[in-house]
Amino acid sequence: MRIYLVRHGETAWNKEGRVQGSEDIPLNEKGIELAEITSEGMKDIPMDVIFSSPLIRARKTAEIMRRGRDIPVIVDQRLQEMSFGRYEGTVIRAAVQDKTNALHNFIRHPGEYKAMDGEEFSQVIGRAQNFIDEVLMPAEKRWQNVMLASHGAFIRCFLRCIEARPLSEFWDGIPQRNCAVTILELDAGRLRILEEGKLYYEMQPDGSFRL
Repeated sequence: MRIYLVRHGETAWNKEGRVQGSEDIPLNEKGIELAEITSEGMKDIPMDVIFSSPLIRARKTAEIMRRGRDIPVIVDQRLQEMSFGRYEGTVIRAAVQDKTNALHNFIRHPGEYKAMDGEEFSQVIGRAQNFIDEVLMPAEKRWQNVMLASHGAFIRCFLRCIEARPLSEFWDGIPQRNCAVTILELDAGRLRILEEGKLYYEMQPDGSFRL
């Protein structure tokens, strides 16, 4: 089985550099365009099913990615972004510069992060593992290609269920940009990462995108 982890398209809060968490922020115009371009790039992959976070930015991305295929989009709460409670909407740059900010360690020193509201890393990793165990593993022989439309922090937590990466390195490696696709393989009950953060578009000097 191949599993395609797709981060949602751009939102206004992405553009403003704000932490979104469980806030239900819709895609902006560029976010829709990114999803359409990525959908075009993946049009020849015969998907069996798409699972989506319940948040509208992921659900809209999933619907665009479905691209007329006669397959279901199944909403699953376990794929929702990490929650930051009352700190959602925090400007990332401000949190980076202010050591007293509740999300400073989340961004700068994730290995030391303790949630003052919302979820701990362990909770998000736990629901990712639960999804793997209860949904993906039993369907290894039934589905060939599965897409999951989700969120940046959740996807990084999901990958920690596959590789023993310390939380101190949470933000290291290939970025999970809007509509980035991370490709996994499930074979004989074992998951492995084939490619991280693949983009089907390029940013142009005028701010537009192309395949």
